[in-house]
Amino acid sequence: MVNDPMKARPILLLLAAFAALLSGPAVRADEPAFRSDFAVVSRQVFRGIARAGSSAQMNVEFAGGGWRGDAWTNQPFDRGQVRETNVNAGYAWNPSEEISLELSAGHSWFNRVPGGGVGHSLESGLTATLANVRGFVPSVACWHDFTFDADTVQLACARSIPLTRLGAFLECNAFAGVTAGEDWRPDAPGPRRRDGYGYWGAEVRLPYRVGAHTTITAGLHYSATSGRSLAHGPFGLSATSNFWATLGVNLDF
Repeated sequence: MVNDPMKARPILLLLAAFAALLSGPAVRADEPAFRSDFAVVSRQVFRGIARAGSSAQMNVEFAGGGWRGDAWTNQPFDRGQVRETNVNAGYAWNPSEEISLELSAGHSWFNRVPGGGVGHSLESGLTATLANVRGFVPSVACWHDFTFDADTVQLACARSIPLTRLGAFLECNAFAGVTAGEDWRPDAPGPRRRDGYGYWGAEVRLPYRVGAHTTITAGLHYSATSGRSLAHGPFGLSATSNFWATLGVNLDF
C-alpha cells in the first residue's frame, strides 16, 4: 500500500539497470503479422481501477522483425462514461537466451473524463520477461507517464495449462504493482493532485481456434487496489475491487 507519492523515480533506476543490456541482439525477424481483435467486456479496468462499465473494444496490431504497433479503443455502452483510444509501438530483443526485453511507448486520448481532468497522456515503458521457469513465465515492467508525471512498477507471472481434450491452452496470469503520480488531473484547475496506490489481480483466458485465421477468447478477471485517494488519485469508478468478464474474436493473417 502506498499512501504518499514516491519521491524516487523507480523507472529511471530500472532503465539504468537494464542499460548494459541494450547492445543485445534483436529478436529473430519473423514474417510480418497482422491481427485484429473485437471484444465485449463487462468492465474496462486499467491497473486496478475501473474506467468504464460494459464496453465494446477493438484492437488492430502489426508485428514483424521485433517491432510491433497497435491501435486500441474502448467505447462504453453508457454514453456518459469515459471513452478511450490509444496507439502503441514497441521493439523487443533478446540480450541473452534467458531474458527478452521490450521498450514501448504509447499515447492515449480520453473523452468525458469527470471534471475534464485530462484529455491525453504519453507513456513509455520497459518490460523484462524471463524464459520459461518450470512452466511459469515471470516478468517485471516499469512505465513512466509524462502527462501525469507518474511511475509504475509491476511484477507478473504467466502460465499456460494444456487442455488436451479441447485442443487448447488455458492462459493464467497474476500480477501486482505500485504506482505514484505527481498530478493525476493535469488539465483541471487548482492544485496538483498527488497520490500513490498499490494494485494486484489475476486473470484466466481460454483462446479456442475455430479456423485458419480465427480464434474466440473468453476470459475472467479480478483486480483490487489499496491506498488510492478518490479525490486525488487517477480517474475512474469508486470500487476498490473489480471482477469482470470478456468475450472476443481474433483474426490473424
